[in-house]
Amino acid sequence: MLRIFAVALLAMAMSVGMAQAKMHMHKHMISACAEGQQAAATCSCGKAANGHWMLCRKGQWCHSFAHSCTM
Repeated sequence: MLRIFAVALLAMAMSVGMAQAKMHMHKHMISACAEGQQAAATCSCGKAANGHWMLCRKGQWCHSFAHSCTM
């Protein structure tokens, strides 16, 4: 009985690990914006004060010192 429980527990742990690995593989990387240049595509302008990434859309200008995007 104990052997069956151990095998079941090991199988569950392995399946959870595989699910987490698949989840991490699907993260997309966003390139950094060029300071003082207009963004050609969505890019990261740095982290804002709240810790979230500031994303500039195509056509916006990145101001990395202020972590802001303007038109």
